[in-house]
Amino acid sequence: TIVEAVSMFKIGTMSHDDSKTLEWFTDVMKKQYGGDEGVPKLEFLSKDVETPGEDEIATGDVCSLQVEIERTHAENFTKQKLALCQKQGIPPQVAMQTYREGWWIMIRARRIGDIKDGDGKDAPPLEDESEKEGTPSQLGKTADDSVSKLFDEATKERFEKETEENRLLCAWPFIVSNVAQKRGKVGIKFLAPDRPGKYEFLVAVKSQEFLGADQDFVVVKDVLDKEEVERKQREEEDDNEEEDGDGNQGKEEPKKTK
Repeated sequence: TIVEAVSMFKIGTMSHDDSKTLEWFTDVMKKQYGGDEGVPKLEFLSKDVETPGEDEIATGDVCSLQVEIERTHAENFTKQKLALCQKQGIPPQVAMQTYREGWWIMIRARRIGDIKDGDGKDAPPLEDESEKEGTPSQLGKTADDSVSKLFDEATKERFEKETEENRLLCAWPFIVSNVAQKRGKVGIKFLAPDRPGKYEFLVAVKSQEFLGADQDFVVVKDVLDKEEVERKQREEEDDNEEEDGDGNQGKEEPKKTK
C-alpha cells in the first residue's frame, strides 16, 4: 500500500515485510530506545463497531469504530528524546513540538452469513444484492451513476471482478503529536454495508513511520435491514398508542371542587 511505501521511504529500505529487514529494524529500535519496551507498538485495550445512539447496526447507518489505544513505547521514546535534547542543548519543548507519529486505520467488511432468527435458526436466505442495479458490482450500468463516467471500461471491469471484502469502507489517518502520550481513544465513522447479514469488520492498522508495527483485528457484528428496524419501531409506537388509548377508556376526569 501507499502507507507501506511511505514507511519504506522514510526508513530507507526496499521491503516492509522481509524477515531480515524487520529483524534489523527491531534491533535498531531496541538499541536506540532501551530494549523491548522501545520497540514501537500499539495495544488495543478495547474495540467495537456501533451506530452511535442506537442499540443495533442497520444497513446504511453511519457507523463508528471505537478503539482505545495504548502506545507501549511512549515512555522509552520520551526518555530518549529528552536525553537527546540535553545532549544537543536544545530546549525540550521546542524539540517535542516537532514530533509526529502517523498511523492509518483501514476498514473492510466481509459478509459471513445470515442473521439468526429468534429461535436460533438461520433466517431465510437473502436475495443476492449483487444482481441488483446500483450495487458496487454493477458499477457503470445505471444511467444516473455519475462516478462511473470517470472510469474507462478496463477500470470498470477490474472493479466488478474485485471481491466485496477487498473494498475499503474507510481509510483514516491519525497523528500522534505528543511523544509522551500513552493512551488515547480514536473514533472512525463509516457507512454500514447495504446488505443485511452477519459481518466481519476487518480492521488493518498500519504505521507510516515504523516497520513491523502493523496489526489486524476483526470485529463481528450483525447488520439489520433498515426497513425492518424502522418497521419494528413503528409497531412499538403503534402498540404504545393503543395501550394509551385503552388505558384512558372508562376513566372519568376528576371533578373539581369549589
